[in-house]
Amino acid sequence: MTFLVESVELALLSDIEMSTAITMKDAYLPHSGEKTDEKRCAPCSQPEDSHQEDGSAGPNALIYVTKISNGTPPEEIDKILKEVPDRKTNTGTHDFFTLVLAISMRLGDPTTTRFINGTIELAFPRGIKILTYSPKEKGIITAIIENGGDAISISQSLDFLAFAAQGTKTQPDPNEKRFWIPVGPDEKITGIYSRKSGYSLNIPAGVLLEYQGLLKNEREMFWEIYPPMPSPDIEITGKEIQAVFSLIVQTPKNSPPEITAHIEGRVKGNLWGVIPIKGSVNL
Repeated sequence: MTFLVESVELALLSDIEMSTAITMKDAYLPHSGEKTDEKRCAPCSQPEDSHQEDGSAGPNALIYVTKISNGTPPEEIDKILKEVPDRKTNTGTHDFFTLVLAISMRLGDPTTTRFINGTIELAFPRGIKILTYSPKEKGIITAIIENGGDAISISQSLDFLAFAAQGTKTQPDPNEKRFWIPVGPDEKITGIYSRKSGYSLNIPAGVLLEYQGLLKNEREMFWEIYPPMPSPDIEITGKEIQAVFSLIVQTPKNSPPEITAHIEGRVKGNLWGVIPIKGSVNL
């Protein structure tokens, strides 16, 4: 099965329209006489079909979603299917994929807006079954953040660890697969896949969100995402935010897994208060 890396840029938008944003801004900003009022009213005269009217004037975020898909090693499939009654049928009529999802978020108005919490919901087409996923529990990412490091690794068994990113090797392993993951406009990080050790991504621990995963049914799940605790001392604002998830799924034979991801979040700004933002993407 082919090792594949797919990336999509997605805007998370609020429901605040331009006219509402102007009204909110007027309510918050100080007024100082007739001349200032005329300035404040100037945007109201813009044509309704202008570019600004079509966009969102409220808080928003830009998301980069990358899906790394690869065939799951047979020994990992054996571990997962050990207790499954129709194990031979599964291995003969299905394929098994390991998926790594890397998500990078850049908040709009980054100097004043901070991320509060959110959810990332994943849905697969019928016939695809989620066998296992990681991280499952609270605290796994917190431990990585506390340990520091400028990279994270994910084993073939989906165990998450922090470590120091490797420098350029004089004799690179010919069996390693190197790839790029976009994390911002014209910004990328490097990743490496090794059949022996799994996946490594050059993501600094300091930009990671904490999260935990929950299954809704065999083909749908979601992760809750939020800043690391203790939140009163940590404000994620003015910089990128990243999260990494992993799954192993069973698919019908010769049917690569497609995912629909719906992302929602709540952000808080000095001007806007607490505002929901959302968006969806297919991978």
